[in-house]
Amino acid sequence: MDFQQKARQIPVGKPGSVNKGGGKAAFRFLEHTADMGIEAQAPTCDEMFVQAGKAILALLAGHGKANCASREVMFDVAADDLEELLVVWLNELLYLIQAKRVWPQEIFLDGVHSGVLKARIEVVPLEGDLEREIKAVTYHHLLVSSRRGLWRARVYLDV
Repeated sequence: MDFQQKARQIPVGKPGSVNKGGGKAAFRFLEHTADMGIEAQAPTCDEMFVQAGKAILALLAGHGKANCASREVMFDVAADDLEELLVVWLNELLYLIQAKRVWPQEIFLDGVHSGVLKARIEVVPLEGDLEREIKAVTYHHLLVSSRRGLWRARVYLDV
């Protein structure tokens, strides 16, 4: 089973907890010679940021310890524009997983306003090793846009 098949099996969130836009929220992987790219899309800016986070989780292909009580982690990240905010958000999520050794079960955004993203994440301890290491989120081919009621993001990862 390849990592994309495994990624589809990763449960993150309760049905309907993130995708409130009628099934338009999604992410996909992009081929690149040295890095891995992701595209995320959703009907709202907040949901697009959540989808980008879910793509990171799918690439890492980790999992949390079974039967452990979750705890809530809250943090704010800030940037001058949405593109930089996406990079900062995903790097913070990577730090949480790789350095703090916790696995997100739920991702909630309390909004993206005036260059600040407020996140609440339900986490459990990380079990075992991650299948892939992501060194950093890069600014290479970075894009965040909104067109015809659909938010899109593209970002490449140093793997």
